[in-house]
Amino acid sequence: MRIGIVTQPLEMNYGGILQNWALQQALRGLGHDPITIDAFERYSTPHYLFNCLRAIMKKLQGKRVNLPKRYHGSLRNALFGQFVESHIAKTRVMWNYKRSVVSRYRLEALVVGSDQVWRYSYNKSHIRDMYLAFARGLPLKRVAYAASFGVDNWEYDSKQTAACAALASQMDAISVREASGIALCREHLGVDAVCVLDPTLLLDASAYQPIIDPEWKVDKPYLAVYCLDITPEKKAFFEQVAKKRGLEVRYFSAGWSAEVTVQRWLAILRHASMVVTDSFHGTVFSILFGKEFYTVGNRHRGNTRFLSLLQPLGLVERFINIDSLEEQAEGEINWADVFSRLDVKRRASLEFLSRHLNV
Repeated sequence: MRIGIVTQPLEMNYGGILQNWALQQALRGLGHDPITIDAFERYSTPHYLFNCLRAIMKKLQGKRVNLPKRYHGSLRNALFGQFVESHIAKTRVMWNYKRSVVSRYRLEALVVGSDQVWRYSYNKSHIRDMYLAFARGLPLKRVAYAASFGVDNWEYDSKQTAACAALASQMDAISVREASGIALCREHLGVDAVCVLDPTLLLDASAYQPIIDPEWKVDKPYLAVYCLDITPEKKAFFEQVAKKRGLEVRYFSAGWSAEVTVQRWLAILRHASMVVTDSFHGTVFSILFGKEFYTVGNRHRGNTRFLSLLQPLGLVERFINIDSLEEQAEGEINWADVFSRLDVKRRASLEFLSRHLNV
């Protein structure tokens, strides 16, 4: 089946890109032909010109501001673009979701997910397209796979709630990434959902080996710190953890602060002696690669994502609240138990995709 994937823009986000790559790999393994709709949101011409005028006025007032870009976000730079172009099947770049994409790419089904596709604060102006509004009425399958609200509270206003509830009711099957999403779907969208794994966890560690940078060399044991929101308090904690274990600290980030390719990012986590992160996918790959790790809570980005991942795997003690930065876990991680639990959830998640995407 030819499947179009609707997800967050493939920008400068390691986890966001890898979850899309992994979902394509999983769908191919089930016999399907996936392609990602490569969409970026762009300001309308009047809105863009208004933003330019406002920036110029501020400059005339002596304020230091940059002229706005025509598109939201940052698109992707070469560090990420090379991987996307060579490893992910995608449409041509679109500035918004269009109905014509279905016929142009002969799509028989649409899968929306994963990442925080249903988080309103991240998708305000195009939230309805995250529920497949652009394909309303077309004869194709509609499936939400591991769609994430990111948080456990409802962010939509009443108008958007009603519109998205109507669209959700037209879907053939809905799954969410966090357990809290089941209640949000039932209470606000009026639909049933099940909880499944993030696409990156549909594959085991060996599946990532071909895309791990083979040139990454380890000269001494290190603590890999993948932190999206670093603070002096966090940095002091990282240094303390590393000193206790005799490790060198190596810092890495995403977005405009990123300095390594997707392939090298994987290599850094794969060869680390330990990982400390405040990232969901940093946590995912620490688990896949069997690393000792700590996940530092991030209220703004959503803690429910971490807890929904860690609790079923018996790893909740690896979560550290930002308000009390201190080690809590004792003893080594029982990886045999973790991978056994993960395997059960992986089979159930793949079965969800297989069952609902059959022709």
